[in-house]
Amino acid sequence: METIRLSRATHQLLERGVEALEKIGRELERYNDWQEQTDGTDS
Repeated sequence: METIRLSRATHQLLERGVEALEKIGRELERYNDWQEQTDGTDS
C-alpha cells in the first residue's frame, strides 16, 4: 500500500473535519431519538 505524506496543517484540518462530522452524527442521533419520543404527542 502506498503511503501518503501530508503536511501537519493538512493533517490537523482533516482531523478537525472528522471530529466535526462525528459531532454532527451524534447530534442527528439525539434529534432522531427526540423525534421518536415526541411523535404523536404534539397533535
